[in-house]
Amino acid sequence: MKLHRLLACGLSLLVATIPFMSALAQDYPHRPIKVVVGYAPGGGTDIFARVIADKLGRVLGQPIIVENKAGANGNIAADQVAKSPADGYSLLFVVNTHVTNVDMYASLSYDPIKDFSPVGLVVSTPLLLVATPSFAPNNIHELLAFAKSNPGKATFATPGIGSPAHLTIEMLKASAGVDIQVIHYKGAGPAQTDVMAGHVNMQIPTLAQALPQEKANKLKLLAQTGLTRSALAPDLSTIAEQGMPGFQSSIWFALLAPSATPQSVMTRLNRALNEALTAPDTVAKLREMGGDPMGGTQEQAAKLMLSDQVKWRKVIKEVGIKPQ
Repeated sequence: MKLHRLLACGLSLLVATIPFMSALAQDYPHRPIKVVVGYAPGGGTDIFARVIADKLGRVLGQPIIVENKAGANGNIAADQVAKSPADGYSLLFVVNTHVTNVDMYASLSYDPIKDFSPVGLVVSTPLLLVATPSFAPNNIHELLAFAKSNPGKATFATPGIGSPAHLTIEMLKASAGVDIQVIHYKGAGPAQTDVMAGHVNMQIPTLAQALPQEKANKLKLLAQTGLTRSALAPDLSTIAEQGMPGFQSSIWFALLAPSATPQSVMTRLNRALNEALTAPDTVAKLREMGGDPMGGTQEQAAKLMLSDQVKWRKVIKEVGIKPQ
């Protein structure tokens, strides 16, 4: 009899919960939403997050508050949101290092794929391979020839271990079979300062970081790392075009929610995100910052996240990067 009573209570609770969850989704959102960013205010990730949060809040009819939880390459923010209530009021804005952190850190308190559901892809931004003006090579052909003739003498500055720039140069080295000395900095700013001063030969910043310095003759452009040329730099060829077919690396940003968030809430968020990303004022702002609006379905975002994790996991293992 006790078992029957327990089952009856459980069934009653489930039946009572279904209308509650349905009402929750239909009423969503009825209060402010928080978007957590795992990087400091003023950086590229934070700026993109604030642009989309402002427009998304207007589409949803509720303010969206951006909260910065910097540290551990985004891990602190991800851990916080993974443990937050799955009700659509705590979201996470990530850059693609989110999916590679599991291979860069010895232990994470969350799974970057399983513990999150993507609301959608937000924006991508091209990366450019640049050099100090005094560095002899002017393109990929000349760079690889120099590196093969002078093993370890070409130097490259990264904004940190496991960053997109770091993984991109490691993929280039492995693909071409060349030895380039990699020097890690604490951020893109210090790395770029040393490249412009001629202390280090090269780096891979975002297009928005590189173009103003190139116009000021403080950097020269060698190649784009994306599979296609950016409309903001149409005359600069890609690494793939310069003799390495299939080579591709870019930064993408996405909006995520805890994995147990009701699908009806996720659908509402995805629809609103796509509306925000197609608004002319948002498109203009993102493109001014060197970004290309993305959008699309949840499934497309999930597919890209998983494929990127597989791609970079292979690179990380090939070059022997050890988890920290």
